[in-house]
Amino acid sequence: MSNMNFHTFDHFSALSDALSQQWLDIIQAAPEGSSFALAGGSTPAPIYQRLDDLLAQTSQRHPIKLVATDERWVSDADQQSNEGLFRRCLQKSAQKKNWQLVSLKNASNSPEVATAAIDDRLQTQLPQAFSAVLLGMGADGHIASLFPGAPTQHDNLTCLAAVHPQTRQSRMSLSLPRLLDTQRIWLVITGAEKRQVLEHAAQNNLPVAALLREAACDIDVFWCP
Repeated sequence: MSNMNFHTFDHFSALSDALSQQWLDIIQAAPEGSSFALAGGSTPAPIYQRLDDLLAQTSQRHPIKLVATDERWVSDADQQSNEGLFRRCLQKSAQKKNWQLVSLKNASNSPEVATAAIDDRLQTQLPQAFSAVLLGMGADGHIASLFPGAPTQHDNLTCLAAVHPQTRQSRMSLSLPRLLDTQRIWLVITGAEKRQVLEHAAQNNLPVAALLREAACDIDVFWCP
């Protein structure tokens, strides 16, 4: 099992400042460019907005590459779209062409139909290990769109189609092996309930437990109440 390094903050703004500065340091230390897989949802949005401010003040020879850890099969204009979230939160740095998005979507009518094509895109545009993967975690222990009791990979592909167990919403997710192909993992969680889930993950057959068990790098946990 990988080592978990806990970073505790009194409030989320302090967490956002610390993680975004660490993120910027990685970007600036990689002159040939770096790549990151990012969680969606409302929780990490302040982190992306803070990084946007920092990136807008810097000059980069090579843009970083970003990909969502998972994406709902909706248009970017939909408020539930993670890729749309990145575009909204990173507008200033987008104007400076500081980043490029590798999309988990195409024009297919379902993720199942698109899986092979998206895998080919990921293999071509993101062939190397990520510089870092930023993940959230649900109260049920899911990460990306890898839900309890569901597959965490499909054949040898870097992505797989997924369905939310309650809403039945269609999604595309990076596979667990692709998430683990990274130099570092940032896990951002809030509240006592999720911290307890994480601390007891090894005793349960949850996706986050597989992440902790199989990661070859340390996992930095950023937590606030």
